[in-house]
Amino acid sequence: MMNLTGRRSAAGGGVVLIVRFGLGAVLNYGFGVALAWLLTPAEFGSVSVLQNVQFLCAMILSAGFPWVLAATIAKDPGAGAVAATYRAAFLGNAALGAVLLAVFVTAQLTRTVVPGASGVTVICVGAMIAVLSLTSALGGGLQGERRFDGYGVMQISEIAIKVAVSVLVVGVLGLGVAGVAISFLIGAVLSAAIGVWALRDRLPRSGPVAWRRTSGRAVSIGLASSAFAGILTVDVLALSVIGQDRGVTAADLALYQAATVLARAPFFVGDALSNAVFPFIAAARTAQEVDAWFRAAFRWIPLALVPLLLVLVVAPGPVLRVLFPPHYAQAAGVLRLLAVGTAGLIAMDVLLKTLNARELPAVATWVPVALVVEAAALAVLVPTWGIAGAATAFGIGTWAGAIALARTYRRAHRPRWFPRGAVARYLAALSPLAALSALAARLPALPALAVVAAALVIYAAAAIRLRLVRERDVERALTALRRMWPRRGRVPA
Repeated sequence: MMNLTGRRSAAGGGVVLIVRFGLGAVLNYGFGVALAWLLTPAEFGSVSVLQNVQFLCAMILSAGFPWVLAATIAKDPGAGAVAATYRAAFLGNAALGAVLLAVFVTAQLTRTVVPGASGVTVICVGAMIAVLSLTSALGGGLQGERRFDGYGVMQISEIAIKVAVSVLVVGVLGLGVAGVAISFLIGAVLSAAIGVWALRDRLPRSGPVAWRRTSGRAVSIGLASSAFAGILTVDVLALSVIGQDRGVTAADLALYQAATVLARAPFFVGDALSNAVFPFIAAARTAQEVDAWFRAAFRWIPLALVPLLLVLVVAPGPVLRVLFPPHYAQAAGVLRLLAVGTAGLIAMDVLLKTLNARELPAVATWVPVALVVEAAALAVLVPTWGIAGAATAFGIGTWAGAIALARTYRRAHRPRWFPRGAVARYLAALSPLAALSALAARLPALPALAVVAAALVIYAAAAIRLRLVRERDVERALTALRRMWPRRGRVPA
């Protein structure tokens, strides 16, 4: 049973966020596929840039003040300090939203970031940025309060209304890119209203603002997280801005977006896991406790997410042929490259949030460095290789960041290594999946998907039999699914 103002443990919160992701994935990826059929390739390419602008602004707005707010609430320094931090987070995000709004309007007028955007589109995006500044701060409060039900409902409602309105205004009214922008704005407004309702008993009235303490930490955390948002979006934006003078068309952007929709789906599962454990890592008292929470989230990357990415690397064609119009099958090679880059992105995300929770300053250096590496690679590779160059640069940036953050984490927390025997068992479990995926790549689309589904079931059974997934992991997952009402206390996942 959902309770928007109830608190959950890490296990319960992780399940809520993953369920939210599952619903969001069905809606978001159904949305992307529907738009690919409803819009022309040129319009779909423009929408892909619009989506990345929205995602970049949302990530930047949630990167600094909301994370500081979540960490402060998790440490529970007292009602007065928490209330002052709430005020600072809302004011700081409002100011940052105003800056992003000015930057977007200026860039659109001078460089045409979103190809073919009308005045209605620009106005809707500007208003959406303003609303996102509020929504992001509310999300930080809900996360810190461990109100994962409210957090999940706020996010899924935004997606649901966006999808419903887009299908109506694009499919029925034929409003194209402007219709999608309208749907983004309506979804953001509804999400903000739900967030206010879920935090109504915690939102402070006027009073002191912890501006100096909060803003300093927000800049440190926000610099790294904003750079991470750039890593996620700069490839599409570079294709739109740099590629315009290098022969990259809106139709090419559409191919890249189709591949991105599929390749980055596993990232959002990892994002849900890392969001769920963030408050507990922030509140941990020892390096060993930090590592225990980190490993609880990180171990599911090779167990649950890498197998999905392996399928996309080995057999991308069948998935594209089933979900998208025939001409999008040309994106198979780009999908392979993006899937490899997504593996680095997932590892980077979990490491970044762990290090941010512990307020380690090194992340403010290494993540921007990774963004610079990706941007340099884009400048070199996009003019030569087009969308394949952008996908390659994305992988270079994500893996550079993951390696740098892993080294920082190892120096700070001296983690225990996974046993060698577990690595051997893991490779043994993956082997049938790789072989059957290679077979699927040679089959027609529907039989290929049946083979891939069977291969994933075989992998899951092997992972359990080889004790990669422990009995207590299964028991905890089943228990969390049965107990979907709020639970108090702190239970390691």
